[in-house]
This record gives sequence, C-alpha cells and structure tokens, in this order.
Amino acid sequence: MACNYTIDKIDKETCSTSVEEGKRLVSALGCNDCHSPKKMTEFGPIPDEKLLLSGHPQNMSLSEYDPSLPNSGTWILFNGSGTAAVGPWGTSFASNLTPHETGLGNWTLEQFTKAMKEGKSKGLENGRLLLPSMPWMGYKSLNDKELTAIFNYLQSLEPVENLVPAPLPPL
Repeated sequence: MACNYTIDKIDKETCSTSVEEGKRLVSALGCNDCHSPKKMTEFGPIPDEKLLLSGHPQNMSLSEYDPSLPNSGTWILFNGSGTAAVGPWGTSFASNLTPHETGLGNWTLEQFTKAMKEGKSKGLENGRLLLPSMPWMGYKSLNDKELTAIFNYLQSLEPVENLVPAPLPPL
C-alpha cells in the first residue's frame, strides 16, 4: 500500500512527489518537535532517527515535578524528549504517527483529515478534541492536497511498535 492505493493502481511519480512534499511539510510544520523521541548530543536534543515520529515512548516514565506549576495556569511543562506536555488539562502524550497498528496503521485518509482539520482524536466523529500541545487549529488551513501528502509520507515511514499512554487528568 502506498499513497492510499495498491501499488499496481498508482502513478509512481505522482506518489513519490506526494511523499516528498509530505516530508517537506512534516519538517516545516515541526512534527518531529513533539512526535519524535530525542537523543541528547553535544548540540542538544535531536530526533532519534530509529524512532522517528513514533510518539511518546510507551515505557518512558515522567520525572517528578511540582504539580502547582501546571495547575497555576501560567506554566506548561515538557519532558526532556518533548513528547509529553503537562498543563491545566493534565498530561498529554505525542501520538505515534508511524504506519504501525499502534500508530496510524489502521487510519484512513479521511480520519487523518478530520483529526487535522477538526481536532478529533483518532479522526473519529465522536472523538474527544486533541489535547495541547497539538496545534491542530493552526493546521485547519492546510488544503486537501497538503494533508494527503503528509498522510502519504507518514504511511511511507518504517512502522514503529509503540503504544503511547493515554492522557492523564490534572493532579
């Protein structure tokens, strides 16, 4: 499966162009900032290429923090990998965007579009709204061609098995 079509039914050049455009958009929109676990280097944290866009690692625990900070409404805390955010809403974890079944593997383009344009969790009509720090409201202006390119790029990634934890309520 590539570009939402079985391989024998697609124009490979169009698909390749779409995937490359999706890669460019994912980079420009900063998706790696939150959805890719980081490794520390002498220049600071950089996305771990082996875990690219795989979301908050399922076995990564959060460090202790002063719960009065996010509950004050003046602070948002991020973990060192940038994959978890704590604020007045509770704790949210960056989703796995790879095509593994624990990520976007079972998603349709329509679900992806609904999530990005309407902020619906898992792209489901009755899904809760996506939590901070996902800036979906800024992505509503992406057109269908751009969203298709992003989806096609994400579907072209190496699948990473990583069941991201569910959000946590405020302390």
